[in-house]
Amino acid sequence: MQMEWGYIGTVVVSGLLIVFVALLLLIIAVSVMGKIMEAADAKKKKAAAPADVKREMPSPAAEPVTRDIPAPSYTDDTEVVAVIAAAVAAISEETGRKLRITGIRPAAVQGRSAWGAAAMADSMRSI
Repeated sequence: MQMEWGYIGTVVVSGLLIVFVALLLLIIAVSVMGKIMEAADAKKKKAAAPADVKREMPSPAAEPVTRDIPAPSYTDDTEVVAVIAAAVAAISEETGRKLRITGIRPAAVQGRSAWGAAAMADSMRSI
């Protein structure tokens, strides 16, 4: 069975034309949806902006303190306890809840580093 070259050329050109027209329509549809989503996000941000301004009060600017601070000594646990207590106090003020430190002890040494444990936990969540 012999096919004419004209017929083959017509089929190839029409096939390519259909594919590229479909791709062009997809590009237009995606860009229109993007514009719609941007407009919706802008409307949400505009509506949420006045509420954020009312809740957030600017704090007075403090003078920057510049001094030479020696490298921390990790053998003195009182400094570590003071830093942990300050962090808990800051969180307590921010949330408005009273928090209490019940104990401070070193973390148990594991076979993995903190980054390795986080990666393992992340991969287990995705299963």
